[in-house]
Amino acid sequence: MPANTIDIDFGSLNLDSTNNIAIAKISIQPKMLVKLSSIPKSDGSIAEAGKITSVVISVSGDIAGTDYDNLRSNLDTLRAGLQNGFQKFTTDDDRYMMAQLTSFNYSFKTLRTIADWKATFVAHYPYWLNETETTDDRVPTSGSGYVINNPGNAICKVKIEVTAPAAGVADACQIENTTRGELCKYRGTIAATKVLEIDNRYDTDDFQVINDGTDDFANFEGDFINLSPGDNTIEFTGTALTAVKLYYRGAWTP
Repeated sequence: MPANTIDIDFGSLNLDSTNNIAIAKISIQPKMLVKLSSIPKSDGSIAEAGKITSVVISVSGDIAGTDYDNLRSNLDTLRAGLQNGFQKFTTDDDRYMMAQLTSFNYSFKTLRTIADWKATFVAHYPYWLNETETTDDRVPTSGSGYVINNPGNAICKVKIEVTAPAAGVADACQIENTTRGELCKYRGTIAATKVLEIDNRYDTDDFQVINDGTDDFANFEGDFINLSPGDNTIEFTGTALTAVKLYYRGAWTP
């Protein structure tokens, strides 16, 4: 499909004529958190740099039926599809946000055949993410930087998989994004051919450090790695022949 294909979905629910739905309006509203500190005995205040804490998405339109029974059935399908926990919300075929329904209301425009409706969603991770996952899998030279590109215009999260060579790894694994000044170290042991996963909330909402399937947060120190928009220089320091795989999705501001 071309990159400009309109595809308005919430999870598996297609919000278009497939389900007798017509969209009238979509509103995207980032919510900012700005902390103000008053200046004693003076006008004004000091403001920290604002951060986007969530995004509120409002969608409104109408839904049709051939008769009242059909309209009611279509409304049932719409409600069931919207009240389905966290799902991908999309407006095209390229990017998505993970969101959940916070409110839904409807009213009958024509009692037998047409109803207006409005749904409001909240996305707690406030960026559009690339539908296509990017991976970089290599055996880097220790101490030598290489370039990874984030195609978006916002910082994106990274999951790292480190696969130990035949000699294993013992207290000798460091990965740095020198562009951002972020450095993560693993101070434990990775057995031969086993995988260490350092997940910056990429697959879940939790920070994770997993060694061969077992939690090993105690041996982690430093930063979880992100990518700034554009090119980032990654540098691995550690045992020769160690494989490093990065997973990420380009991110865009809402």
